[in-house]
Amino acid sequence: MKKKYYIYISIMVLMLLTACGENKKEKKENETTTESATVYQPSTATDVTTERPLDEDGFYVTDDYVITIGDTINVRVSPSTDASIYSLLAGGEVLKRTGYNDEWTRVLLDKTNFYIHSDLVEITEAPPEADTEEEEKTASDTDAQKLEKKVVIDAGNQTNPNVSEEPIGPGSEESKQGVTTGNTGATLGTKEYELNLVYAQALKSELEKRGYEVTLTRDSNDVDITNKQRADIANSSGATTFIRIQMNYSANSELSGVMAVTMTDDSPYNAALYDESYKLATRILQGATEKTGAINHGIYETEELTAVNWSNIPVVVIKLGYLSSSQDEENLLDENYRKDMIEGIADGIDYYYNYWEE
Repeated sequence: MKKKYYIYISIMVLMLLTACGENKKEKKENETTTESATVYQPSTATDVTTERPLDEDGFYVTDDYVITIGDTINVRVSPSTDASIYSLLAGGEVLKRTGYNDEWTRVLLDKTNFYIHSDLVEITEAPPEADTEEEEKTASDTDAQKLEKKVVIDAGNQTNPNVSEEPIGPGSEESKQGVTTGNTGATLGTKEYELNLVYAQALKSELEKRGYEVTLTRDSNDVDITNKQRADIANSSGATTFIRIQMNYSANSELSGVMAVTMTDDSPYNAALYDESYKLATRILQGATEKTGAINHGIYETEELTAVNWSNIPVVVIKLGYLSSSQDEENLLDENYRKDMIEGIADGIDYYYNYWEE
């Protein structure tokens, strides 16, 4: 009897062990099946790069779309967190992607390449055909309503200063000197007011070749026109943009590059012009620095510039280089460099006016 009992117990234990083995095997098979069925989908804009060509900027070339993720996305003029911000986007915006590297995604916005950190975008499908048609229709409508190609260029400063005080903006109790002679090159003694006019006249010629109507606030150095009066000329000209040409100066002689200046977004004088002025500044900076290789120092916002504060049209001061830098001063006097700078600025203006032929 005992023997039969032990045999029975042994059979039961064997059956239980077999069942457990089968359950473990089934679980293992299920896990393997599940893992095999999982297809990796990149969470950011970085994807397989083995067969994509690299362009001269070190970006893998693409022709697809990404969607922004997060609440506020910085769109920058170059692939660096120190670069100027062109625009802020909300999440859910679908953009055409033209390239990417390990950190940055290059996207098209307003027909121009800008950069978004890749953590803030994901690869997505192309917009529906209906949306594309609507975009084309909108673009066509925009083309029909393009800004008139009328520009006022102010060559900053003049031979003799005007020391009379004038309000820095409409209704302001603060006042400043009417106009100065500008800076003098630390190495070669270049007079800023002279160099400003050389570049202003060259830009006028280049823009006129491109079909613009251009007004100069001055065409000689021996004038007496205050900064407010220069803005008044722009306001009464019928122009659609006001561009001021100046140079920069710093106690740091190693500092070089191009900078733009606009009003602040809450300026008490003309904040309504901020978006368009910032867009114009971004375009000019991008064109000038890409053409010359100069450092892009971004956009400085201030409420202290009289000519900017009195402007009734989008306005930007473009500071083309540092006269305190021997390299910048030498470059700015070089005819070939000047040609590149002028063409770059004109390209940026073309982009702003949406007259760029792709």
